[in-house]
This record gives sequence, structure tokens and C-alpha cells, in this order.
Amino acid sequence: MKKILIMLVLGIVVSHQASAQRNKVTLSYPVGFAIGELGEYVKPSSFRGIAFDYRGMVNDHFAVGISTGWNVFYEELAYDTYHFENQAVSGKQYRNSNHIPILFNGTYYLESRAAVNPFVSVGVGTIYTRRNTDMGQFTLEQEAWNFALAPEVGMLIEFANQFSTSVSIQYYNGFQAGNELNDPQSYFALKLGFEL
Repeated sequence: MKKILIMLVLGIVVSHQASAQRNKVTLSYPVGFAIGELGEYVKPSSFRGIAFDYRGMVNDHFAVGISTGWNVFYEELAYDTYHFENQAVSGKQYRNSNHIPILFNGTYYLESRAAVNPFVSVGVGTIYTRRNTDMGQFTLEQEAWNFALAPEVGMLIEFANQFSTSVSIQYYNGFQAGNELNDPQSYFALKLGFEL
């Protein structure tokens, strides 16, 4: 998986260099805030993540593209007795929930030639979720591919002719999957990015 992500990023950067200003490639650091069932599973915010966006400009205000990323939510629970169905297990519990969104995006830029350029975007695709609950030498692993919608609002801020940063908030809504991890998996991400 790591090799695929590296090849994807390199391909995007190379194609961006070849097509100059008509495309936007953004590398972002997302801070995740779990909500719903995911928020019940892991309480703390996620400071582990990365996001890549590629957008090809159709005209001065509209772009289409793809995005992917990785957010990891983690929580360590105190030593206690935990009940699962007809069983009870005592020990510390470690909870990890990994989320990899793969989305096709449509983005509208409100002020395409301004130094501060607000935008709205909608992503449609999937979120791969892998959840591990560890206690001692035992692990409960659950996986799901959720259909996803991901609206985003933010702004691009241009500091120099070839350098911009972005600030945005995106809501990842992973709908009910109907397999091992049946519940919807949703979270907000506050993203700080740099346009390459």
C-alpha cells in the first residue's frame, strides 16, 4: 500500500509540473474529529493523518479531481473488565481506527484571481476502514468499504506567485456498509495544506 501511495504522489507531482498552472496539487495535514459511532469507539481527536488532492482546472472557477488520505484514530483505555456478547475479558484495551478515503471531487473557486480564494468542494467515493481492538495478545479486527460523501469548505491563500497554502474543513460521511463494520463511519477533518 505504501508503494502505491508513493507512486500515486510522484505521478501527480510529475503531471502537475508538465501542465503548469491549470492543475492544483495539495498536500495537507488533517486533524480528525470522530462523530457518531466512530466517536463512541474512540473519543480523542486524531493528530495522525495526511491528505493528497489533485484538481484539474476546467475553467477559472471550476475544477475536478481526485483525493486520498489517511487518518488514524487511537485511544488507550484503562485496565478494566470489558464485556463482549457472552464473554468478559480483563485488561487494558487499545483501540485503533484507520480511515483511507478515495474520492472524486468537484470544486468551485469563488475568487479565482484573488490572493485569498474561498472554495467549496464535494467528494464522492469510498472510505476504507480498518478497526483493531487489542487486549493483551488478542485482537478483534473489523473492516469495511463505506460509500462516502465528503463536502468541504475552505480557502486558498497565495503568498507568492508559485506558493499557496490552504485551510479547510471537510466532513467525511461514510454510509452504513452492511458487513463486518456495519455502522456509518464519519468524521470531520480540519486541514492545513500546501499547494505544490
